[in-house]
Amino acid sequence: MVQWMRWGLMAVSGLALLPLFVLDIMVGAYGIGPVTVLKAVIDGMDPIFHVPHDAYLVIWQIRLPEALASLILGASLASAGAVLQGILRNPLASTYTLGVSAAAGFGAAIAILLGAGYVIKYYLPVITEPYLVIIGAFIAASLAALLVYFLSFIKGASPVTIILAGVAVMFVFSTGTSLIQYFSGNPDVSHAIVMWMLGSVTNVTLNYIPYMALSLLAIPYYILISWRLNALNLGDDVAHSLGINVRNTRLAAMLVAAFQAAVTISFVGLVGFVDLVIPNIARVLVGSDNRYLIPASALMGADITVLADVVSKTLIPLYVIPIGVVLSMIGAPYLLAIIISRGARYGYE
Repeated sequence: MVQWMRWGLMAVSGLALLPLFVLDIMVGAYGIGPVTVLKAVIDGMDPIFHVPHDAYLVIWQIRLPEALASLILGASLASAGAVLQGILRNPLASTYTLGVSAAAGFGAAIAILLGAGYVIKYYLPVITEPYLVIIGAFIAASLAALLVYFLSFIKGASPVTIILAGVAVMFVFSTGTSLIQYFSGNPDVSHAIVMWMLGSVTNVTLNYIPYMALSLLAIPYYILISWRLNALNLGDDVAHSLGINVRNTRLAAMLVAAFQAAVTISFVGLVGFVDLVIPNIARVLVGSDNRYLIPASALMGADITVLADVVSKTLIPLYVIPIGVVLSMIGAPYLLAIIISRGARYGYE
C-alpha cells in the first residue's frame, strides 16, 4: 500500500475520534447538547460558563468517565491484539488466547465470592467495593500471563507453544470461575459475577482513568521495537539472521501485551472482539508493517469502542446494554465479512 494512504487512514481514524467522543458524552437518558458538553468540560477546569448543576454532574460523574474508559479500552486492547497476532503469526490470537481474560474473570469471581462488598439494590447485586474486585482481577490476569511465560520459557517460546500454553491456562481459569458460580450457593453472587463478566464501563469513575491510561504506555514501546516485530512476522529463521533474539523479543512483547490487557480488563470486566477483530481490519487496510499497524489498530479500536458505548445507550431506550455485548454484536459480523471476502488470501504466509 502507498505510504500516504496509510497515513490518510490513520488521520481519518484520529479525526473521527473527537466527534465520536463528544457524541458519547451527549447521548443517554438525559439529553445534552454539544455546546453544553464543551462548556461543562471547560467548567471542570475553570468555571467560567456556569453550566447547570445537573448537566455538569451527569457529564463529569457519568458520561466523561465512560467515554474516556471506552477510548482507553479500545486503544489498549486493539494494539495488544495487533502485537499478539504478529508475534504468534496467528490472526486469531488475542488476550483470550493467552488466558488473560479468563483469569481476570476468575480473580473477580473470587473477590465477589469472598464478599468484596456487593449489596442488593433494586433487586440486583451491586458491587460496593470495586477496588477489591479490580485488584483480584488484575492479580489473576497477571498470574496467567506469568504462567504462560513460564510454560513457554521452559518449553521454548515458539508461537505454537505459547498458544497451547495460553489455551490450557484459559480453560483452567474458566473452569475455576464456573466452579465458583456452581458452589457459591448464592444466586446473587453468581449474578454479580455474570454481570461483571459481560463487560461494562458504566461503573468507571474518573479516579480509575489514570490507572487505565497506564496501559497506553505500551503503544510507544511497540512502535519503538516495531522493526523487531516486523522481523518476527517474516519467520523465526529470518529474524535470527537479522540478529534478533527471537525468544526474548517474543516473550517480552507477549508479557507487555498481557499486562496491558490486564490493566484495562480489571476495571471494566471482560470485553471481547476488540483485540481480535480490529487488528484484522487494520491489517487489511494498512498492511502488516507494525509501524503503521499498531497505531492504526489503536485509533480504530478507540473509534469502535467509543461508538459501541454510544450504541449501548441508544439501542434500547431507557436501558444500557453492556459494552462487551455490543462489541460482540459489531465484531462478529465484521470478522465473518473478512473471512468471506478474503478467504484463503488472508493470514500469515
